[in-house]
Amino acid sequence: MADGWGDPPVTLPKNLILPRQYPPASQSNRAGAKLRGANLSYEKFNRADLTRADLRGANLEHIQLIDAQMADANLSGATLAYADLTAASLRRAQLLGAVLMGATLSQATLAQANLAGANLTEAMLCDVNLTEADLSYAMLRRTSLLGANLTRANMQQVNANGAELYNINANCTEMTGAHLQGCDLRQASLMHTNLTDANLTGANLNQATLKDTEADGAILKQANLVRANLYQTNLTSAHLQQTLMRYATLTAVDLSGTQLQNAQLDHATIRDSHLQGICWHQVSVKGTQFQHPLGLSQTEKLWLRSQGATVS
Repeated sequence: MADGWGDPPVTLPKNLILPRQYPPASQSNRAGAKLRGANLSYEKFNRADLTRADLRGANLEHIQLIDAQMADANLSGATLAYADLTAASLRRAQLLGAVLMGATLSQATLAQANLAGANLTEAMLCDVNLTEADLSYAMLRRTSLLGANLTRANMQQVNANGAELYNINANCTEMTGAHLQGCDLRQASLMHTNLTDANLTGANLNQATLKDTEADGAILKQANLVRANLYQTNLTSAHLQQTLMRYATLTAVDLSGTQLQNAQLDHATIRDSHLQGICWHQVSVKGTQFQHPLGLSQTEKLWLRSQGATVS
């Protein structure tokens, strides 16, 4: 049947493909706007352009800024508690000391953003891009960063106790003195990462990768490193008491002076690693393979073999 205008009928597609399930754009263009101290709580500015906007000290609680363009915006000291910034672009944005408790920033771009001292407690940052971002001294307690890209980010002295860091990319990331107690770091990539003096007590690093990682003096008490892969990692004087390292692979790792009381290394493979200054008498090594160990005395080798380890 014709449509009444003389044209043949149009066949409608049965399956409409919608690339994003976001609300329609608000058509708000406030690029470079001066909104310092403004109260925009509960407002909706989906896909708005706030590039270079001055929002210092603004009240943005519960605001909706889905897919917004906010590159180079200044949000220092702003309150964004429970805000929705899903897929927003905040590249190079200034968020110094901002409050983002409970905010949603999943799939957002925060590359080179300044989040130093920001409060992101219980925020949702799944698959977020934080490449080269400054998160030093930030509060990330119980924050979800599943699959986040933290390459070359500064997380010095960050408080991320209980955070979800599953499958993150934290290569070349600065984590000196970071508080990571009870974190979920399963399958995390920590290559060329600096974990010096970091506290990872009770953290879950199951199947994590630590390559060329600095962890001198790090606290890994009661941590889970089952099936973890450590290569050329510095664990000098680290605290690994009661740590689970079953089936882990340690290659060219420096464990000199490491505290391993009541640690479980059963069925682990340790090759070409420095092992001097370790008290082995409270370490479980059943089925552990020591290949070309460095620094072990003959007495230590005999004792390890008596406990079911293989030393070659």
